[in-house]
Amino acid sequence: METLKIGLVSSSQLSFFGDKAGRYAVYAQQMEQLGRELGFDLYIHPGTVITPDEARAAVRALEAEQVDFILLQCTSYSAGTLAPIFARARAALGLWAIPEHGQSGPVLFNSFCSINMYSGIIGHYLKDYKIPIKWFYGDVDDRLFIDRLQITVRALRAIKRMRHAKVALVGGIAPGFDDLYDDERKLIRLFDGMQINRLHEYSEVRDRAVAYSQEQVSAEMEKLSAAANGVFDQRARLALETNARFSLAYDDFVKEYGYDALAVSCWPKFQNEFTYSVCAVVAGLNDKGIPTACEGDLTSAISMLLLKYIADDVCTLMDMSAFDREDDTVLMWHCGPTASRFCQKGGYQLSVNYTGMAHPEGSTEPFGCGVVRDLVCDPGQMTIGRIYGEADQLLVAGGSFLGDVKPSFCGSRGWMGDLTLNRKPISALDLVNTLLVQRFAHHYPIVPGDYTKELMEAMGWLGLKPVKAVPYEDYLQSPEE
Repeated sequence: METLKIGLVSSSQLSFFGDKAGRYAVYAQQMEQLGRELGFDLYIHPGTVITPDEARAAVRALEAEQVDFILLQCTSYSAGTLAPIFARARAALGLWAIPEHGQSGPVLFNSFCSINMYSGIIGHYLKDYKIPIKWFYGDVDDRLFIDRLQITVRALRAIKRMRHAKVALVGGIAPGFDDLYDDERKLIRLFDGMQINRLHEYSEVRDRAVAYSQEQVSAEMEKLSAAANGVFDQRARLALETNARFSLAYDDFVKEYGYDALAVSCWPKFQNEFTYSVCAVVAGLNDKGIPTACEGDLTSAISMLLLKYIADDVCTLMDMSAFDREDDTVLMWHCGPTASRFCQKGGYQLSVNYTGMAHPEGSTEPFGCGVVRDLVCDPGQMTIGRIYGEADQLLVAGGSFLGDVKPSFCGSRGWMGDLTLNRKPISALDLVNTLLVQRFAHHYPIVPGDYTKELMEAMGWLGLKPVKAVPYEDYLQSPEE
């Protein structure tokens, strides 16, 4: 696993007489302990930086150490000429001010004033560079400092891992789902270093699936059956062998190529050739920590991977299928690709869902195919996050699944309340209006827990724009440019 590496460096000026060297030494020692707790590596730059030449030497050392994040502690007020040097280094930048630990008499450090000046220089004098920076204040054991740093570590570590990830699209985008169209060049630019392969064909996995021995398939069928609460529909039982074959095939496919996430075109080829739904296989891949998006949605697969790396947890992908103005909830639903992580209390059954083909004329019987996971998500906080637009926007929404307390449709689903957008409360009607007016794609990657702060931080470092709320009105509303 990629670990974030922080470079700690001190700057100061001779005109302030606080014990700069002593204070920095104590903080450096405490940061080593904090690194063990928060899970980051630490490079401590020796001495203190006073002159521009020393700043340039420090940046060379930091870059030689391949640090991902420079935490510049203005141990005392420092020369403004240092700020552009650190700001233009090949690493993210944080500015750290330390407390004076006094309320009267001569100013010992004037540290806070220094980061105020540095942020102004970077924002004004270097305006055209659009350099993101984050401020920090306090002693190492101050919650204000720890909490801000922990969010930064999670966000930057996730971004670093994304830049080393391998992602594949198998079979192309599902027919007609053109709101899921993406330009992988923009995704690669966003996560420079990510490898994306969109040339895999459905037949590559199909040919693997049909080649397994009956012995291998029977063992996989037993495993799949044992993990479920039962088989809800006979048609799912009939499709279980096909499901086992594709489960083995995708496992081996991922292992051979080393992919970290997948987008799978789940129809119509599976239905046309096998009268079969691959949903439960997608759910199984999500169980195994391989974020897998339905319907060939490459951008959601990458968004799911970002959520996984931030939360160190598994994800799912859902549609928004209904909303209720009475209790301000929305129904998150999909055919049945959700990981068991979301239903640890109630579990899931193996069932059937829509075939993707025409319903027989005159028939009143349900017409579906398996295998899908039928489940209601456990109660608890959730985070929704998806890259959108020209890979220049990020949806950050939050809420809580209610559990099995309201009627809902068959499949993987859950009613979600306590809704937020960009960490601000929002009604169900305003959320739905926002998504429709802003023309948002119809897929929503979800991870358990509240990681909206980390997503907002990642948005800042990546230079993405938020999806802005559009309060409901009766008249036609146009998306913001």
